[in-house]
Amino acid sequence: MRAQLRRAVRRASSVVAVVAVVALAVPVEAAKPPQVQGTKCAKVRATRVVKGVSYSCAKVGKTNKWQIVSTGANSSTSSSTTTSSTTVAVSSTVVTTTTVARRTAAQVVADKINTFVAPMRTRNQAVPTIEYRFGPSVSEADRAMTRQLAEAFFKYGSFPQLANYRNAISVSLSNAEVIETTAPWINVSGWGNIAGGYTGTGTYALVVQNFTAHRCGTGVTVAACEARGNGGELGRYGLRVNVLHEFSHGGKVALMGFDPTEINRNLERMPMWLASGISNIQGAMLLAAIDGTSYSNPSISLFQAERCRNAPISLASTSDTGGGWGCRGQGTGDFANEILVARFGLDKVLEFVSGSRSHPTKDAWSDWSSAWSGLFQRLFLQNPASFERDVEIYRNAVINGTDLPTDFLEAKVRS
Repeated sequence: MRAQLRRAVRRASSVVAVVAVVALAVPVEAAKPPQVQGTKCAKVRATRVVKGVSYSCAKVGKTNKWQIVSTGANSSTSSSTTTSSTTVAVSSTVVTTTTVARRTAAQVVADKINTFVAPMRTRNQAVPTIEYRFGPSVSEADRAMTRQLAEAFFKYGSFPQLANYRNAISVSLSNAEVIETTAPWINVSGWGNIAGGYTGTGTYALVVQNFTAHRCGTGVTVAACEARGNGGELGRYGLRVNVLHEFSHGGKVALMGFDPTEINRNLERMPMWLASGISNIQGAMLLAAIDGTSYSNPSISLFQAERCRNAPISLASTSDTGGGWGCRGQGTGDFANEILVARFGLDKVLEFVSGSRSHPTKDAWSDWSSAWSGLFQRLFLQNPASFERDVEIYRNAVINGTDLPTDFLEAKVRS
């Protein structure tokens, strides 16, 4: 009888032990992380840490909410319970999320243009003889940089026609020095404040440069510009892109079938927002090819967008508005040409240049959209008025920090 009782007690104990283990396998409430993710918070970018988990306050829709940023080394919680020499560990899982910065409208467009830079790097076109004249104040470093830029324009560029003509460049650091240095080729004393320019001389397709003006602005002395660090990185960009920009003007004249060494107004056969802006975009693309970097255009900025917000492409082609700088390139033309290159590539835009050869110069027209409507719509699949609205969409996205429409950069028919 006693033996039967002992066996019954052992069986009951086993059942109790099994029940205890099953109960311990259920997660306990203390193991859950506190409910912070998704709850409301007061100030954007405020932070807090709760049980090893870092949270940041971010705007979600119209409400500020806590979002997980990272988890600490001890962010996993655990509990252990011991009963009758049996230990059961219960762990909760903490999910870590990574926040990826949103690409701005300018960065999205630049990424698309960058896909057209890679093929440029594979070119190895012949570099013609280029004649240089440097002012006495120009340093050896500036001379070497000028040669690199001029040669890269032909090696990686899009105007092999220009190589069939004599090409020259004059580089100085002041207006007076520009006039003196350029005199053997052409008299530029009547040009006023000189920054950069392209002209035919009857012998040369000539580029004229005042590096101080590109670094620090027209009218600034060499000493004052040097005191400002020669304009820093933005000044260096402005100088380098403009050397390429002016060579590009000669290339466009040659592409249209005219002699780029002749004094003429052939650049005015195309809308001026395109003539100026496409040279800036091509210059920035060439800099990316030269430097082995991604395409970037600092002129697509809040400052430039605000400066020219009242100068749409129709106005930028008929009068050079924009507070002294003009908006044909920076401020309006750059925005317009970035859209075209991002959608269709540089070569397609240059087809528009070539197709403009039969158009009259600026004195004979007032609104680019009427004269170029057929050519523009055939190449770019939308009418000029529709494209002008797209330029303002891009400009306003930069001003307001908003996204572009999802299909904005697709090469498709638009109404």
